[in-house]
Amino acid sequence: MSAPQVSNGTIAYPDDLRRLEEIYDDICRQRGFHCGSFAAEDLAKATMDLFGQGVIDEVEIRESLELYLGRKSTAGERRFG
Repeated sequence: MSAPQVSNGTIAYPDDLRRLEEIYDDICRQRGFHCGSFAAEDLAKATMDLFGQGVIDEVEIRESLELYLGRKSTAGERRFG
């Protein structure tokens, strides 16, 4: 029997990838991001960046991504509004 794989943000194990994909899919669905769009790619990068920085808690990842997207949205409204 192999030792359990413990996430630390440096290596993404299969369970980590599934969880990150679920978070990504949920946020894309909620915000109406289409696969391959700039917004979806930006979200994917931000998700992996958080994980790479050691953020492994699902709630913390979701909250951080919502804050990030909120700032981007507000900045876009100011720029174009």
